[in-house]
Amino acid sequence: MLNKLISIVQWLFTRVAVIYIVVFFFSLSCMDLKTVLMRTKARRLNDAIPDFSAMINFSKNQYAVKSSDLNASKSYLELVHQYLPDDEIVMQLLGYVDFYTGQEPKAIVLFKRAALIHGQPLFWSNYNLGVIYYKKGMWPEAAEYLLKAVSSSPKLTLILMQSSLVYKQIFANPSFHYSVVDELYDAQSHAYLLLLSSLLHLRQYDKMIILSNVCLTDQDLSYKDAFYYYDGIAFFEMGQIEKAYMFFQKSISIEKDNPDVYYYVANIFTHFGQKAQAQQLLQISYALHQKNDPRFPYDAHTQLRFF
Repeated sequence: MLNKLISIVQWLFTRVAVIYIVVFFFSLSCMDLKTVLMRTKARRLNDAIPDFSAMINFSKNQYAVKSSDLNASKSYLELVHQYLPDDEIVMQLLGYVDFYTGQEPKAIVLFKRAALIHGQPLFWSNYNLGVIYYKKGMWPEAAEYLLKAVSSSPKLTLILMQSSLVYKQIFANPSFHYSVVDELYDAQSHAYLLLLSSLLHLRQYDKMIILSNVCLTDQDLSYKDAFYYYDGIAFFEMGQIEKAYMFFQKSISIEKDNPDVYYYVANIFTHFGQKAQAQQLLQISYALHQKNDPRFPYDAHTQLRFF
């Protein structure tokens, strides 16, 4: 009888022990599974990190690099986006390569999703949306997003770029030898130019004057000649010829090779009956146009940017 009881206890203990052992190893395997998954993701990302040289060079000179050379960056950013689907910085970078690899609708969706972060406008997403709509001649939409771009905080933009893992990888590439601060302020200046041009197409001359004056007082912005130029156009279109002439002269004093400013000044001389002077200015304008200076008109080579 005693031996039978001992056998039963031994059998129960064995069953319970086995269950505990199974539970223990199952828990351990779950913990290991999470670790393995994390390590697998990290390994996949590390293995997929591209040479960002093509993306960097394409951004600065799109004639030097084929858009197909962006495919490696595109694949990597898609993988990062898969792991971080709500990361606004990843979305804006992926939107850039999507646009230039023939997926404009997808790029627009990504840029719009990344247009705000914690309620604050993100510069690059709004800038790129503004450029897309500007190139389409959709002036109200272009003005809307460009206004959001110039309303964004440069400090926030820099912090987000410098803290982003992907941007850190881009900056670490030997091909990246630019000042991020300088590039950002250049892009902001260009955003103002496109916004002024959009307002011109919308015939919102009073807003152009206000915006130009804001740009002229901001020491961080370049293209002061262009801001004087757009100020002149606004006053010209409003019939305030003398003010227009004053701003056109200020523009010429900074930049003497913009052919369009001479065209407007020629019109002013014609308005006052000084046809000989007007003809001379038109000849100057024509000669400058023949040079095909890539800087003019100011929106001639507007492209999307990510730095």
